[in-house]
Amino acid sequence: MSNTTIETQPDEDRRKGRKRAFIALGSLLAVGTLATSAFFTDFALLDLNGSGGFGDQSSLYNIQVSSGQEKKVGDVKSWIEANPDSAAIANIPGASSLLPGGSVVVTIPVQNTSTKWGSTLSVKFKNTTVVDGVTAAQKARNEAYMGLITLDIAVVDDASKTPDATAWTKKALTVPITTGETSTVDLGNLAANNGGKVIYVKVNLNNGTTQDKTDAANGGTASLQAVVSGTSVAP
Repeated sequence: MSNTTIETQPDEDRRKGRKRAFIALGSLLAVGTLATSAFFTDFALLDLNGSGGFGDQSSLYNIQVSSGQEKKVGDVKSWIEANPDSAAIANIPGASSLLPGGSVVVTIPVQNTSTKWGSTLSVKFKNTTVVDGVTAAQKARNEAYMGLITLDIAVVDDASKTPDATAWTKKALTVPITTGETSTVDLGNLAANNGGKVIYVKVNLNNGTTQDKTDAANGGTASLQAVVSGTSVAP
């Protein structure tokens, strides 16, 4: 029986071999990762609605008014924006000499210049009476005076005559006696392409519920600003 000598590899050498194998495998994995992270790219650009984009200059929505107190839209010679700065309706006949029980009329032509859009129409009124630098006694007279004012509002095609019953949209609208504004009065719609109407405002200075309340307004003054508004309406 012959003896066979088997040389065994030391444990330390086996560990080193495994370590070298792991390092080699790690290197292969790293190379594989670098190889798969390389790629090509591409993209596409699309102009939505062509070069014109969205919107159109011809679709401008706009309403205009006149401060000339014309009776018909067709009589207006000069339309104004009155936005953002206000414009004055000057020389309202009878305004400075209004007595209790009397009234004056203010007419406000308005048109919709939009070519594509119809428009709603509404109006409200602000109390713009001056308060700075006013004495307490004058302030009291002014507040008493504003307390006697009511507004009747109609929308018409021809303001040269008194509106009929169906044209009135609001009667006896009251104004805050101090700073503030009235509720909004809806006046219907305006057609596109210069559709217009005339807002007819009757300003009433009423008698007070007592003579003392009427007399308290003696020497008072009041200032009002009309805020004419609209919103676009799709055709």
